[in-house]
Amino acid sequence: MSTGSKALDRPVHQWLSDIAAGKLHLPSFQRGEAWDRRRIESMLRTIIRDLPLGITLVLDVGEEEQFHSRPLVTAPQTHAKVTEHLLDGQQRLTALWRSLKGNYEDRKFFVHHPLLDEDPQNDDDGVDVWSYTTWKNKNGQLMPRWTEDPAQCAQRGLVPVHLLDPASDDEVGAWIEKATSHLKPALHADSDATQIFAAMEAYDARRRFLKDDVVSPLRETVKHYRLPYLNLPASTPKSVALEVFINMNTNAKPLRPFDIVVAEVENATGARLQEMIDTFVAQHPHVGPFGSVSDLLLQTIALHQDLSPNKSGFFSIDADRLVKEWDLTLQGLLDAIELLGQMRIWDAERLPTAVAVPVVAAMFVRAPKLGDARGLVEHVGRKYLWTAFFTGRYDGAAATRAHADAKPLLTFASAPTPGALALLDSTVPVLNREVYPLPSTRALQAAGWPSGRSSLARAILAATNYFGARDFADDSPLSASNVRKREYHHLFPAKLLSDAGIDPNLALNCALITWRTNRTIGRLDPIAYLAARAEAAPSAESVEARLRSHVIPVTALRDAGPYPDEVVGAELMAQVGPDFANFIELRAEAVARAMTRLCEGEGPELGEVLG
Repeated sequence: MSTGSKALDRPVHQWLSDIAAGKLHLPSFQRGEAWDRRRIESMLRTIIRDLPLGITLVLDVGEEEQFHSRPLVTAPQTHAKVTEHLLDGQQRLTALWRSLKGNYEDRKFFVHHPLLDEDPQNDDDGVDVWSYTTWKNKNGQLMPRWTEDPAQCAQRGLVPVHLLDPASDDEVGAWIEKATSHLKPALHADSDATQIFAAMEAYDARRRFLKDDVVSPLRETVKHYRLPYLNLPASTPKSVALEVFINMNTNAKPLRPFDIVVAEVENATGARLQEMIDTFVAQHPHVGPFGSVSDLLLQTIALHQDLSPNKSGFFSIDADRLVKEWDLTLQGLLDAIELLGQMRIWDAERLPTAVAVPVVAAMFVRAPKLGDARGLVEHVGRKYLWTAFFTGRYDGAAATRAHADAKPLLTFASAPTPGALALLDSTVPVLNREVYPLPSTRALQAAGWPSGRSSLARAILAATNYFGARDFADDSPLSASNVRKREYHHLFPAKLLSDAGIDPNLALNCALITWRTNRTIGRLDPIAYLAARAEAAPSAESVEARLRSHVIPVTALRDAGPYPDEVVGAELMAQVGPDFANFIELRAEAVARAMTRLCEGEGPELGEVLG
């Protein structure tokens, strides 16, 4: 989008005048001062040497401010109409304002002029900027004392930077007078006229030198120094202005969209959003494993307010509404997390795509809390989640697509009826099987290892975990308390397949089991290894039940092998390849049956999936 931005510049005296008049304000999301004395010295040095300085970013203010704002640090609060927001350049303009006003509490800035310095060791050729730490002694006197004494400053070749403020005309003459008063000859009745005349000439010459050759040229340079800036017109959309600001922000820790929302909410309502989120996470620690809770909540809020769950939407969030509906939002996210738990998904590592979670949370914000209507929303939530997981709709342009899917889903959640339910397959893009068909068994067979970023691979693992995923050795079912202790296990051993020249890292060759069970197995036959791992099981039927809980076709494992250690190369490939292909094909068919039922929002039985 074109903003009609313009690259301009403006003299320092005008910047200072606008700050003093209260016309130029900082948006409230801007952080505080961050520059140290070296960066301030560097900026002042650049100005007095009339060298180029970095560009700032200014947004014109129209009839009303787009952002809550505040004056620069130590600038007056005039209550005048704000005409500009300083989006970027806060540090340099704050430093410029404070150094020229001389109101740093613990530091004084000076221009060092070598021709003024009476110390022969300080014979630098160029004008420079120096600063000194100041403090107050127990009597309240500013230390070191010489920083307040113009004569001692001048003898050191130092001119206070605050004298270069274009508004400090009256101070210049007084400072020069004090800096040279010790040179003014005292008149006595017996004074030698020739000596008096020579002393007066030296006194006047020093005054003229200070004024005409030192202070005035410096003041003129600073006053007319033109600071460049990029101007955004008042018609610039709020989201665009913030996008430009974030892109230009060069802090060591740049602002996130969340930081901006936090500041906007606090200034609009007084509510401390970060503290509210921290309290929520502390009370509900099971939400944390799903990733950034602040991101999940912002996305949920944006969707509920009919906004896109991205930066553009975040910057348009209604802060008052956010606070008013906060408890509803939290409960909506909790309900979405609970639904995922019912599907045996408890953390971000096993979640096929996080994009779908705020959509379901926003549905629950609007949904009835009890009864058949609530049941309809939960049914649609399951159907939507599994479909989103398996179709890969959110593998690109995720926020835009989530927003498009959320619109009809949220409308349904607000008034769920069987008639409205029947329309969803045609109104929710991701549920349209003609546009987003479920993957074929061939696609399931080709999916890679589920610890990677592939949403399909993770969806396959999620579907195989749905039926309990009991550990092969200790028979413990997968749960929220142990999922992060489980490891990704190759059902056909990785070494066996690698020795045979076969890729072992397929989603259908994976199961989650405990680390104790997933010990090094070399290239043992699958069924031999599994039997050894479950050797304490009460019966073969018990071992088979554990395998089936992972949607594993046990007969395909039982019929595989044996593969003697001496068999290698093409011969090993000839033996292992058909067995592995048969196993992958049968498991793909079982997963496809589970997928079809899950993506209809139903709860399949293990018997109908494995037969």
